[in-house]
Amino acid sequence: MIPRTKVTYGAVELTRAAVRRDDDRRARDRLAEALRRRLDVDNVLLAPSGRGALAVLLEASERTDVVVPAYTCKAVVEACLLAGKRVRFVDAEADGFNMDVERLAPACDARSIVLATHQFGIPCDLERILRIAAERGALVIEDAAASLGTTIDGKATGTLADAGFFSFDSTKLVNVPLKGGFLTVRDRAWFDRVREVAARRWTPVPAALRAKWLASGAAYLALENHLAYRAFHEAMFARRGCFTNDDAIVRPERTVFHRHELAEWQAAIALPQIERLDELVGRRRELYAELRRGLRGARSFALPPIDARGEWACIRFPIRVGGDKLAFYRRASSRGVDFAFSFTFLGCGREFVNAWRLADAVLDVPYYDKLRRAELRRTIDVLRALDDEDSREN
Repeated sequence: MIPRTKVTYGAVELTRAAVRRDDDRRARDRLAEALRRRLDVDNVLLAPSGRGALAVLLEASERTDVVVPAYTCKAVVEACLLAGKRVRFVDAEADGFNMDVERLAPACDARSIVLATHQFGIPCDLERILRIAAERGALVIEDAAASLGTTIDGKATGTLADAGFFSFDSTKLVNVPLKGGFLTVRDRAWFDRVREVAARRWTPVPAALRAKWLASGAAYLALENHLAYRAFHEAMFARRGCFTNDDAIVRPERTVFHRHELAEWQAAIALPQIERLDELVGRRRELYAELRRGLRGARSFALPPIDARGEWACIRFPIRVGGDKLAFYRRASSRGVDFAFSFTFLGCGREFVNAWRLADAVLDVPYYDKLRRAELRRTIDVLRALDDEDSREN
């Protein structure tokens, strides 16, 4: 079975990281400096996760409200609540994955921070968001968790607003076991407050947790084998009658991804990926274009938008299934292609119709750096076959 995801690092990086000393900071210092150079920013702070980065950004601000896209990861909503903020939702655009900017102005004011999310690495209309926020007296944080490598007019996402945060989760362009990330802040005073909050909130990763996360990293590598992955899929999903470990409950709890700083061994895994980021971005753009070409003309599902200017570094290839997405998913997995699920459960109410329409429709096609040519071809063939079957029935 073709896995729904594969991590970017390999066994060599994982083995080298396993012997790094916890009291060493060289990899972390080099990683932070590489990110400053790459993004052309002054203020970078490594973080335990994207959600952990967002939580300290918000906690270090006196603003009381956060304006959040209704179609987003529940971890974002949980981070806002953890920071003691009130959440205001804005529905998704009618034909896309980002915030409907037409609905933004009434939701934000001088008490607000707007989260400008580049969902899946597809940039939002940041220029208009920044203009509306300025008119209303709001600050803007870019949720660039999924958009490391994406640019807007040649400038890196996550660096164009008042602040930004990024993720090294296993589904992202750069990943480490088990999570990780970083943040940027334009204003030095806000950045200093963020560092003070982080110093109180984040502690070193305990030895037992380090061992657990390294073992998880090894497990991710083992599951790149198709037979091993099929056995895993059967045990974790098929027999249990589920498709994701997510659920509908919003839990504003301080987890390990909010409590521990990015470890030296995690930085040692992330650093080589940052150093070859152009290669990783190029590979994603190539795959994105090939999937769009191979699936062009599909009638039972909609493809993601065209990257007309070649500026995106998407971490997902999301299709929107016109009918029962779970039935579609099961048919694909029975033919040896697994899909991932993005935000099937949301933190907003049902009145945000466009967001829930996306939640009910989106499936993520296998799409990652290690996707082999035969896997890509098989994925396209299975999707085309399913589309042909559904089109004949309708």
